[in-house]
Amino acid sequence: MHKVLIIDDEPWSRTVIKALGQWDTMNLSVVGEAEDGKSGLRSMEELSPHIVITDMRMPGVDGVELLEQLNQKFPQVKIIVMSGYDDFAYMKQAIRSKAVEYLLKPVDPDELIAALRKCVAELEAVASKEEKTRTSPLPFPTTVQADRYLSLKQRALAALFELNKPAVLQALGKLEKLLEETFPAGIGPEQIERLSEDYTDMLAQFLDEYESEYQPLIRCSIRNYSNGSEALASIGLAYSEIIDRMEASLKKRGNLLIAEVKAYMDKHFLDPISLESVAQQFYISKEHLSRTFKAALGETITDYIIGRRMEHARKLLQQPHISIKEAAQLSGYTELPYFHRVFKKHFGITPGEARNNKPE
Repeated sequence: MHKVLIIDDEPWSRTVIKALGQWDTMNLSVVGEAEDGKSGLRSMEELSPHIVITDMRMPGVDGVELLEQLNQKFPQVKIIVMSGYDDFAYMKQAIRSKAVEYLLKPVDPDELIAALRKCVAELEAVASKEEKTRTSPLPFPTTVQADRYLSLKQRALAALFELNKPAVLQALGKLEKLLEETFPAGIGPEQIERLSEDYTDMLAQFLDEYESEYQPLIRCSIRNYSNGSEALASIGLAYSEIIDRMEASLKKRGNLLIAEVKAYMDKHFLDPISLESVAQQFYISKEHLSRTFKAALGETITDYIIGRRMEHARKLLQQPHISIKEAAQLSGYTELPYFHRVFKKHFGITPGEARNNKPE
């Protein structure tokens, strides 16, 4: 059972999150709540949760500072960020802190559940990799050093998915220092090959999400190196080349990408889609997609999806044989109270008022 901590200064917001999550079906348990970042950090120490769902704007230790401390003190914890403000600075900090998802309030139940499922999948994958790392690829003398290796590997992979070349190289640099401190006499040819294969496999895992045109690059990091530093330098070059090529490809797509994204959402806006799922569909980082989409259309992806769903719902409400509950469900909302709140926020009137005020 994975433990979840909810941090939000608004009690009603914490209550909503607890009501929306399908906890038992995902093998999750809400073990605690906190009303600000300071008490949230205390709860982290006391409860050792696996997942944290946190608001960004709170008194005292706000979300930005909280994320920084979580990233430093609890790097293995999965983070879901919530905010009532579509602030790019918040999103950037969330990405830097390896947050699994950035959700705008009011939180969409489908997006929350999708984010929780991703957290569970990542936690299970980490548990599997941790066991493997303790015996492979390198004979670390302590579990602390083995865990440090895994943490740096995860950091490099996260930076790779963000196309953040400086962060990738920084992780590799810290790994080189770890190897130097742990193995002062160096590592042998067999361990060098295992190290290279480990990071090459990780690159292959990343490229599985993208087009096959990049696949020829994944074997460039395996050669007969004389030491671990040389192997890591070659791995860094391979990762950098991948990032450079993918960024160049994204720039070429430009406005065409946004047109494709908009067309995709126009077709699938009733499906349980989110910023993350759309970004994965188009092989682009959430940060880049969010910034590019808003610059092109003047609104966020989440707002665009909500707008399409609300217009769809309003049309359905004009049909007397369709109940408000049915209109909500047919517009992608399984929770009727949540549908009422979103509809009222979007149009300024309730679904019932929209039905009564239908045009002649």
